[in-house]
Amino acid sequence: MAWTTRSLLIASAFLLVGCSTATRQTAQPFAFRALDLRQQDPNGAPAWELKSPEARYDIQRKLAQALKPRGTVFRRGQPSILIAAQRGTVIGDGQAIQLEGGVRITLLGNEPVEITGDAARWLPREERMVIDQRPVALDRTSRISAQTAQYFIKRDLVELRGAPVLEHWQDGRSKVSNPKAPAPLPLKVKAQWVDWKPEQGDLKAPAVIRGERFEPNASSKDQNQGVKTPTPSLVLTAQGLRGNLRQGFVDLVAPVKIRSADGKGWLDAQETRWAINDQQLSSNQPFKGQFNALQAQGDRFSIDLEKSDVKVSRSCELKQPGERLTATRCLWNWPSGRFEALDQVVLERDTYKQVTRAKRLEGKIGDDGTAVFSSPGARVNSRFTLPPKGQGGEGKKRAPAPIAF
Repeated sequence: MAWTTRSLLIASAFLLVGCSTATRQTAQPFAFRALDLRQQDPNGAPAWELKSPEARYDIQRKLAQALKPRGTVFRRGQPSILIAAQRGTVIGDGQAIQLEGGVRITLLGNEPVEITGDAARWLPREERMVIDQRPVALDRTSRISAQTAQYFIKRDLVELRGAPVLEHWQDGRSKVSNPKAPAPLPLKVKAQWVDWKPEQGDLKAPAVIRGERFEPNASSKDQNQGVKTPTPSLVLTAQGLRGNLRQGFVDLVAPVKIRSADGKGWLDAQETRWAINDQQLSSNQPFKGQFNALQAQGDRFSIDLEKSDVKVSRSCELKQPGERLTATRCLWNWPSGRFEALDQVVLERDTYKQVTRAKRLEGKIGDDGTAVFSSPGARVNSRFTLPPKGQGGEGKKRAPAPIAF
């Protein structure tokens, strides 16, 4: 049977059920063994097609119900998008196609992008798809989930609305090298809304966002449900984000605030880049921070999210009551509180006006929240001033000479 409406062609082999009696008042649906719908563009090239191994057509309602439909959207005559679902309903001559059950929309290319959901409406004439039940968009390294999504085919734009969440989509590199190693949980960024151009990679969320970093196997127990849920180790906020997922980065809009979940540490920064594939946060602008009683500031920093290491690569300065340390570079581990200062290290103590110079100093946050500095195996130069003998007694005392060792 062939049926042509405008440039739409439905071609199938069918079995007509219940229409042999002329006196039957209600027309029964046609049952097809196969369904093939094709739409051409004004130049005669294929625009899109929809196929199904089995379908039923209601001639009065002008509805075709298809089983396991498979669709293709063409660009310049070549397949560009593949569509699959468990069930489909074609309205009219293709004005709308409702897809249900395991909907999968695959954007073909060198790095394919997949959009999934429980249900979707395909509007071919508008070149638009609406996924309104649990949409998830993901590529090789990133995943975005939301409550609703719209895909504008011609504009290469996916609009994700309803508390979208962006996270790193593990590509299995760590599992290849060590299959038994626990994969680190990603930094999950929650936004108010997200626009993503999957083909170009551009992504933006120009409103306040919140990110949460999770440690492997970290969890808390819900007293009511008895269910373990992940507990974040770091929480960050920013005024928005913009970046390119194809290039593997997202820039967090200033001011950027990073806080440890236990309240012991914080960091305030300007625009900060999230290198998604490397799981790093970095900024080339001045920042300030604190870990317990130890204050820190510098001109450039990077955070290794997998190791929880913070690196200050230029103009590092550490302060705590009675002590001040400056160095070219500093490195500390957020969970353990251990740190080291490297290159042109100068430690000044108020006590005896002591000044210590070294190439490298180590330190650790003690139980009282203050840092203890040391230089195991390293040569240091210290200079301090002793108080005058009998200070506070009668008579004028000569100022002591400084002592160096």
